[in-house]
Amino acid sequence: MDNNRIWVLLGKQASGDITPPELEELQNLLQQDPDAAATRTLIAKIWGIPLAPPEENADSHTRIWEHIAERIPPQRRPFLLRHMAAAAAAAVLLLGWCTWWYVHTGANSNLQQVSSPAAGKSKIVLPDGTQVWLNHNSQLVFHQQQFGRQNREVVLTGEAFFDVTHRAGLPFIIHAGKVNITVLGTTLNVKAYTKDHCVAATLISGKVAVNFQQLRLELKPDEKIIIPAAATTMIRENIRKDSTGQAPELSWLNNRLVFDNDSFEVLSKKMEQWYGVTFHFETSNLKHLHFSGVIDAEPITEALKALQLSRHFTYRISNNEVWISQ
Repeated sequence: MDNNRIWVLLGKQASGDITPPELEELQNLLQQDPDAAATRTLIAKIWGIPLAPPEENADSHTRIWEHIAERIPPQRRPFLLRHMAAAAAAAVLLLGWCTWWYVHTGANSNLQQVSSPAAGKSKIVLPDGTQVWLNHNSQLVFHQQQFGRQNREVVLTGEAFFDVTHRAGLPFIIHAGKVNITVLGTTLNVKAYTKDHCVAATLISGKVAVNFQQLRLELKPDEKIIIPAAATTMIRENIRKDSTGQAPELSWLNNRLVFDNDSFEVLSKKMEQWYGVTFHFETSNLKHLHFSGVIDAEPITEALKALQLSRHFTYRISNNEVWISQ
């Protein structure tokens, strides 16, 4: 029996994100495994995690994760868990996995995490041959022993480009916040930074099915889907390619940050991810300045100087904090 599947479903039930078919599956699995059912009750008492659906917002997921982290002894909190505490958008699946990990294996975790630095990118090849490029400040988590054998499921926080190897009967599933993307051998870009408050998927080739709450939508090549955090629906768009025929969503793969009439507020969020800094605006009107251009490999000081050529503002940088003023 796949005990990890039980804890994934328990985590989704605890967060209120479980679907009726999954709830029925969970009840059937618990009937076959009395120990898991007893442990569920014990965990609920120890951690105080309600089995009823919590509030539908990111803060509720953060509270659930913090509640778990407080009860893990310091010597058993590996690097993975410290990073996942900040990844509230991925808490639904991680809650199930980490519950199973803590109760059954202690420090011998089978979860594998791959991270990219705050101002850099990483490329990895998963055990099934799937290639993944991680953008700045992004993390990918998967079950080391089960991936490629029992499932091909990963949890993404941040942004990544996937070139997925097709395998009949074992679909590749990306969990990004509350969105589940089933991939059937394809190339796509998925963006799920917590600060963005949305999840976006851009399909380059192949076919994917996107599941969000009770909705399911299949994407075609050159289509993009956006799911805002506070929304109850999905927004489908066609990709707007640039003059070279490339999708702007993939510019980061070529070390290029492309922006087209972006407000300074929107651009600052992109630059935060690009450079690993935090922007502060001393006056709100500066947020509404608009810019178009491309940032390549130049340092942030050179990028800001280039922006000053088209709009008037001043800046100062201190300890990765960027202050924008008149």
